[in-house]
Amino acid sequence: MTEKPKVLLVDDEPLVLDSLQAIVSRGNAYEVSLAENGTKALELVGSEQFAVVITDLMLTDITGNELLKSVKENTPETQVIMVSGKGTIDFAVEAMKMGAFDFLTKPYSPPHLLQILDRARAYYQSLVENRQLKDEIRKLRKNFEIIGSHPKVERIKQIIKNIAPSDSTVIIQGKSGTGKELVARAVHDCSSRSEGPFQAVNCGVFTETLIENELFGHEKGAYTGAIQRVIGRVEAAAGGTLFLDEIDTMPLSSQVKLLRVIEERCFQRIGGTKAIHVDFRLIAATNVDLMDAVEKKLFRDDLYYRLNVISLSLPELHERGSDIPILVNYFVERYKGRSTVKSVSSAALDMLRAYSWPGNVRELVNAVEYAMVMAKGSQIMPHDLPETIQGKVSMPLQDAKESLSLKETEKELIVKALKECSGNKHLAAKILRIPRSTLYSKIQKHGIVAEERLEGGVSAEDRSTPYDDREVIAVQN
Repeated sequence: MTEKPKVLLVDDEPLVLDSLQAIVSRGNAYEVSLAENGTKALELVGSEQFAVVITDLMLTDITGNELLKSVKENTPETQVIMVSGKGTIDFAVEAMKMGAFDFLTKPYSPPHLLQILDRARAYYQSLVENRQLKDEIRKLRKNFEIIGSHPKVERIKQIIKNIAPSDSTVIIQGKSGTGKELVARAVHDCSSRSEGPFQAVNCGVFTETLIENELFGHEKGAYTGAIQRVIGRVEAAAGGTLFLDEIDTMPLSSQVKLLRVIEERCFQRIGGTKAIHVDFRLIAATNVDLMDAVEKKLFRDDLYYRLNVISLSLPELHERGSDIPILVNYFVERYKGRSTVKSVSSAALDMLRAYSWPGNVRELVNAVEYAMVMAKGSQIMPHDLPETIQGKVSMPLQDAKESLSLKETEKELIVKALKECSGNKHLAAKILRIPRSTLYSKIQKHGIVAEERLEGGVSAEDRSTPYDDREVIAVQN
């Protein structure tokens, strides 16, 4: 059963209060509370949430405006309808300025009062729903999407939570694909600026002239083709965060202008003379060693020290290899609506873990999406992965004992490859980087037991080969 909206009626004349109660209680649409003076009303407002308060302007102990102010301080969504026998414009204007929903003069008709009450209740509900939605968005933002449980990742998450409340400038360093913009957005979303704009600019895609236009905007007539005023990203970031990616690529002349903006939070549009002050937080990112760029005179040292207030270094994917299964499963869940894939086979996952990932998480995302498109069943198999991964994954030799002979080492590697590929000889030959015919002869040579099929059946790839070539190896030592 839906809870009735609560309405508080306030008047120091008992007959008027009873009359109000009789009007508002019609239809049993509201839960009505009564207060015979302002003091009682303040007590109720402090302990309960009311959708609407209807109060007389002139009470014996406090004024209706004082009650209105208290209501708005305690529960801003609550709507207040002011009633007075003195229907002057000045009283009405003052009440509306203070946040009253409406102002009624006595005598009023009951239908008119109920009409205003229903409108005030609807407005209250819209404000409450809007606040709840904002709260949900805020919670989602603070549970930022940085996936992984490796100690290096957990440390990044903790640093984000620590630095987000401040307005300090942040520099994020990490190789391409490590998630620099994701971290920048997490800092923004966890900060008090989360409801403000997040303006992201990739400095690497602009020339010297264009980067300044992008950042600072221009006035009408600033140059040929400037037919109207354009607001730049710095100005658009007011109240929020400005994220400058690949800041190391910014021309030295533009770095000078950016330095002034950082120091003074002030700039001029191209072609303009007016100084524009703007409040924003700056987060920059780079995939190079900025200190090295400073030493090579490719980056200004004064700008570097302005940026390097809080520094974050993101690990490469191969440094957090234990997170690969978590990330793979996360991306499978993200894209599973686009394909029939529900999971990843252990052999495919082992191949993904063995790969070096020079493109980091971005490359992993692409690999998973590719495999889900290529897969024909409900599982991603090794042969569904991009060829760049299949061709570069090699079986590690560290598992082979140093005391083993060459023959024993060769057998162990073949056995390991066949196990990793669930007995698929075609794929095992690819991993070992030998022809299939060579693999077949070595299987016979080492006496590795072969069965025509495994319990799980023959893969689609094996079924596509002639019968004599399609047996799947069940490995026994």
